[in-house]
Amino acid sequence: MAFRGPRQEVVEARLQKAFPEALHLEVTNESHGRQEDESHFHVLLVADAFDGVNLIGRHRLVNSAVAEDDGKLGFHSVRITAKAPAQWASNPAVSAAPKCSGGDGIPKRK
Repeated sequence: MAFRGPRQEVVEARLQKAFPEALHLEVTNESHGRQEDESHFHVLLVADAFDGVNLIGRHRLVNSAVAEDDGKLGFHSVRITAKAPAQWASNPAVSAAPKCSGGDGIPKRK
């Protein structure tokens, strides 16, 4: 079974609260180092709230739902796949994750 940490549970709870009508919700820990770091997540969300909303608008809705009170993410990266139900029904494909060229959100030691 894949690692499920407290950060992932917070992200899932925030999305469930923001999108209670979601037809499909998956939050996957894609952290490339130790999964326990919980630094990278993929959110796959299908909801009526995305009908008529462009890609940037969908991403803004998801980012705002998972952000901390100060508007920042509590982790390094979130990859978002947000689709309206009709879009999901006609194409449930999800793009592969790009290779991360950043860090894991943990400052490097000198």
